[in-house]
Amino acid sequence: MNMQRCENGHFFDKSKTAVCPYCNPAYGEVNRTVPLDQATMAPDFGGSLGNGFDGDTGGGIGQTIAIDTTSEVTIAITPKNESGRSFDPVVGWLVCVDGLDKGTDYRIRSGNNTIGRGGSAQIRITGDNAISKENMAVVTYDAISRLFYFLAREGRNVIRVNNGALLPGQSCELHAYDRFLLGSSTMMFVPFCGGEFSWE
Repeated sequence: MNMQRCENGHFFDKSKTAVCPYCNPAYGEVNRTVPLDQATMAPDFGGSLGNGFDGDTGGGIGQTIAIDTTSEVTIAITPKNESGRSFDPVVGWLVCVDGLDKGTDYRIRSGNNTIGRGGSAQIRITGDNAISKENMAVVTYDAISRLFYFLAREGRNVIRVNNGALLPGQSCELHAYDRFLLGSSTMMFVPFCGGEFSWE
């Protein structure tokens, strides 16, 4: 490896490319550095990139900036509203009917909804320490078939659906008012979409 720094401050491996791939037009426009006064589709960071480099590099020398820093969440394929924009409406709910969070409801969206205690879960049940932080279970709504499914994941405690054990990796179709035990909490499934209604 032969790391070099170009006049614009980019580091690149000279054993792979003879010139800086970020500055050279032969490598396309995707990562190319552009002058500060040239119009760009990238967001304005207000002068400082927050990484130790000042945004005012002066002398017409360009800077490399990120194209999009705001969207890191994967969105489900959802229907379009009247304006043609995607939206992510509720398709059903889980309601805690027994446990520390009794009376709390959790929205289900189209596609896969992970269940857990941790911050990365789409359905986050924080009051029950017997629920795994990650990979407890998944509730899925398939907009094409208009059916709901429940999948047990790799959580420590046994999941029970209508009093029957569901082993890790096993799934079942959900029906209105099915109950399942997650940790020490009993959840009831309440569908909104299905045979009678769909957002499509």
